[in-house]
Amino acid sequence: MDLSIWIVFVGTALIGISAALVGTFTFLQKKSLIGDAISHSILPGIVLAYMLSGQRNTLILMLGAFIAGWLATQQISWLQRRTKLKSDTIVAATLSIFFAVGLALLSYIQGRPDDGQAGLSDFLFGKIAALNVEDLYLFLIVSVLIIAVTFFRYKVMFSFAFNKEFMISKGFSLKWNDFLLNAMTILVVAMGVQAVGVVLMSALLIIPVLTARMLTYRLKSLITLSLLFGTASSLLGSYISILGKNIPTGPCIILVLSLGAISVALFLRIPFKTKKG
Repeated sequence: MDLSIWIVFVGTALIGISAALVGTFTFLQKKSLIGDAISHSILPGIVLAYMLSGQRNTLILMLGAFIAGWLATQQISWLQRRTKLKSDTIVAATLSIFFAVGLALLSYIQGRPDDGQAGLSDFLFGKIAALNVEDLYLFLIVSVLIIAVTFFRYKVMFSFAFNKEFMISKGFSLKWNDFLLNAMTILVVAMGVQAVGVVLMSALLIIPVLTARMLTYRLKSLITLSLLFGTASSLLGSYISILGKNIPTGPCIILVLSLGAISVALFLRIPFKTKKG
């Protein structure tokens, strides 16, 4: 098999694993919409990073994406503290503003005669084939970091999801917990937009755990099934994208994920009869 195909599959698997892990705890802590806000909000960071550096370097673009995503989370937190607006309203407004700025900057680059978009439009819907070996190493570092944080703190994050007041009374910091979860979400989104795109990245965080949640109530089983659905769907979706012509990676992955979720939902509604005696 060609090296570029292996890069695509390994990169997609790393994204699927990381997204499933982070998505599980954003789901449990009822912060799934934060992932949606971050995925749309990082676009201006990516474009500005390219405009300032003049190159389409993955590390630089991820750094720009991280800064933009962090600013978005800070804006959401500030508005939640200082206004009486509901959380969903604040999240919707934030992602709309940041995404609009990103699209405006992308249109500006498109009109420049020197370098056009430099492939930045691929970040809208994803193009995993653009990855190289250096990108894969970067993805591996981010994935290992996320797995390590999840492994050492999964009981704390799980407890915060179901008994926040008790954890605070025991001396655990809610701000530190939110900081880690937001940081991991931003890292996953910044890593995954190359494969899935800013428009659909939030679905990769939500749908695997949503599908797993229909099958189990236990945390370990929830994480295991989320990893299975997220990784398998990412691999299958990217494979379909490679086989097809001019098919963006992101929509393929999310379509496979959605079909899996629908299949599980329909399966659970089928009445099974058992024989008596």
